[in-house]
Amino acid sequence: MDALEHRIDRAVGRFVTDRTPGCALLLAKDGKAVHRKGYGMADPTRGIPMRADDNFIIASNTKQFTCLSILMLRDRGLLSLDEPIERFFPDFPDYRRTVTVRMLMTHTSGIREYFECASDADREFLRSADTTAVLGMIRSFGDTLGFAPGTAWSYCNSGFVMLGDIVRQLSGKTFGQFVETEIFAPLGMTASRAPDDALVRDPRQVPGFVETRSSVYERQPYDMLLVGYADGNISSNVDDLLRWHRFLFETDGAPLVRPGTLRDMFTPQLLADGRDTHYALGWFLGPAEAEQRSYPGHREIWHTGSVPGFISRISRFPDDRVSAFLLTNWEGVARDELYFAVLDEFFRDK
Repeated sequence: MDALEHRIDRAVGRFVTDRTPGCALLLAKDGKAVHRKGYGMADPTRGIPMRADDNFIIASNTKQFTCLSILMLRDRGLLSLDEPIERFFPDFPDYRRTVTVRMLMTHTSGIREYFECASDADREFLRSADTTAVLGMIRSFGDTLGFAPGTAWSYCNSGFVMLGDIVRQLSGKTFGQFVETEIFAPLGMTASRAPDDALVRDPRQVPGFVETRSSVYERQPYDMLLVGYADGNISSNVDDLLRWHRFLFETDGAPLVRPGTLRDMFTPQLLADGRDTHYALGWFLGPAEAEQRSYPGHREIWHTGSVPGFISRISRFPDDRVSAFLLTNWEGVARDELYFAVLDEFFRDK
């Protein structure tokens, strides 16, 4: 075992053991894996250890794929990012005339968050609701927005559910079908899946766990609260996500988009008054107003994800040409502390 591997193993061991749910970790430099390993347990209730190639729900890290899907449709001439959403949601409240596609992609629409607005009864409903039903819930919130469109930033899953339906309307495929056939397949991401409902399950996906007050690891039910929609439905592994990063950061966008389009993914989005949101299209760009969790000392493009039983963090350090992926099936793990401890060791000698 080399010195770096030993140091990283020791750092991870402060948070994950062979008695807890675990994680898969991959660190890459110039597109090549430097450290790749599974830690802890894929299923602590059955004694199954984690493997590096196990699949996890990546939750809100799905949003970067949603944004690329919209950019692909834009490149085909099927929509403009700055057109109002009225064409796609003609029965939505009056904000449909002022909220744009770009505002959905950048959390600047002011549309209310369907998770935060959901009652206990709504959350039970969401366990089995399809995209159409969730869109109905968002529409039912009425014309009251959190702020005037384009004037503030507030993380909003509702907008990404709506973006997934725009993909369906323009492509004739469900969001999951579009991502699997038009992104995963061309990029060779053969392990990745994007289920559109809880009737379809990724056979490579490990179960997700939460820790109860009695220190028992409780397996989470496989339902739509876990699966999600275009705001968080992708399951993948660290190897496929490295392929994704090679495409994003080491190509000009071929074969999926036109040259230059990928730059849009990482262009800071500004509010109406010129303030920087520190968010691009599905990516945080350093510390953001509501997300002060970027790694200090290195320019970072990053995102996190969380659903019941799974959390993730994915980063690109462009100046260092480094990609980092942490996927875990333990909702209670100290994600950022674990992640930063690993990066401390990785960057120590860099």
